[in-house]
Amino acid sequence: MRKSQGFTLIELMVTIAVLAIVAMIAVPSFGDLVAKRHLDTSIRELSLVLSDTRAQATTLRKNITVKFEEGSNTAETRYWVPRYNDVSLNSNANNVDFSDLVYTSVGIPKQRTKMIPNPHYDANQPTDLSTTPPTNPSTVEVLLPLKFELCHDELKQSRTITLSMNGTVEKIESGVCS
Repeated sequence: MRKSQGFTLIELMVTIAVLAIVAMIAVPSFGDLVAKRHLDTSIRELSLVLSDTRAQATTLRKNITVKFEEGSNTAETRYWVPRYNDVSLNSNANNVDFSDLVYTSVGIPKQRTKMIPNPHYDANQPTDLSTTPPTNPSTVEVLLPLKFELCHDELKQSRTITLSMNGTVEKIESGVCS
């Protein structure tokens, strides 16, 4: 009797089948891991741009604007959009707006406003916009909080940056896309 050296074809096939099953189970979770990494990387990049813009405004002692669109950065304007196609700016979220953010020369962001439909508007009443305050306006101006939300389109997960009144990143929260 000789000693058997090596593996039989059946042993090799069973091993390959087991590895294939394990790989099929692991692939979806790996995809989610990559997607979460895209979202986390994007929110860190946005946080860095906001912090860098604030520092630049105080260093140069001039207003610097952050625009949430494609463009070439200049001394007075910074452009930012997520670099991954599966991450988007979520303007559907409550109190989130991606209008331009202007840091003043002392590094404090200017308060942003937005016009919304007036919840107390009465179409049967006359409107007079010349009075102070206006009588029965169809829209009213509201202050926007300094919040920016990114959403991963497939995972439906979000990350929200909230800036403090002095322009520093106050918190980054995880959530669900709205």
